Amino acid sequence: MALPFSGRKDGLSLSEALPDRSLFILVAMMSFLAALTLTGATGARALSARWAGGAAQLLTIQVSAPDQPTPATATSPQKTAAGSSSAQTRADSVLARLSDLPPGTQVHRLSKEELAHLLTPWLGDASNSALPLPAVIEVRLPKGAEPPADLEQTLNAQVPGTFVEHNAEWSTRLRALADSLLACAALALATVGGIAAMITGLATRTGLSTRRDIIEILHGLGATDSYIAGRFAGRTGGLALGGAILGTLLAIAPLVFLFRMAAPFAVSSLQTTSMTMPDWRSLPDMLPHDLLIGLAGLPFVAAFIGWMTTQIMVRIWLRRMP
Repeated sequence: MALPFSGRKDGLSLSEALPDRSLFILVAMMSFLAALTLTGATGARALSARWAGGAAQLLTIQVSAPDQPTPATATSPQKTAAGSSSAQTRADSVLARLSDLPPGTQVHRLSKEELAHLLTPWLGDASNSALPLPAVIEVRLPKGAEPPADLEQTLNAQVPGTFVEHNAEWSTRLRALADSLLACAALALATVGGIAAMITGLATRTGLSTRRDIIEILHGLGATDSYIAGRFAGRTGGLALGGAILGTLLAIAPLVFLFRMAAPFAVSSLQTTSMTMPDWRSLPDMLPHDLLIGLAGLPFVAAFIGWMTTQIMVRIWLRRMP
């Protein structure tokens, strides 16, 4: 004789016992917040890796009045092979002094076009500007190399008015900020997961209370704890999966917008980024791959949280049942 709970319809009427609409919407909202938090964590980690991997090795040197001769060459100009005098400019003196840096160091003096491009956001078209612009020299040290501690003092002794900006100082601060953001993101994700578990637990408890009499009858007829818990867990897990998919899809549009806004900070200063609306077919190339993997796994994590929470709640409730 087949038991009433052995077929496809178990008599629990879970579609009526569990608050489907409210649980679905709440999980969708939690997944939306989790997707945004995951994006923030990914951006903070990428920023920290970028500065630790390359930008921290960059020095920026500014030389005022770069085309004027240095005091030494102004008083005793050098003789070229043709016999004509040639005074060494301030910028050339700094470049010559930078040749003593560790092997593998890349030194690049920005051209007038590059300087004009950098000043465009503030001065507009500065290519024909009459403003006296300093020479800007970018120095990229080899990985693991440290600049001399007295580099600025040495350059100023030879070329007064030279300013050296160490990006390593900003790198340390940015990495500390990125680590703090990662910790906050992890805490936020844990909080969202905890709230989702609490919501699922409350929904499950409501369903158990609503179907208490039926569960007692089925339990008395031989229904095991695993069977009853599995029915409830399958229902809540399916609702959590659907709500998480909806919340993740709703988060994609603001995520694309945020990544396009942050794109100029992820490229070099001489590159430009198009601000046209994205083509959805190019979405995999627009978002980081690790973020896409995280977003794809988010619904399954939500479903697992719902399924596991329901399993635990139902089994505890059944053991306490007289």
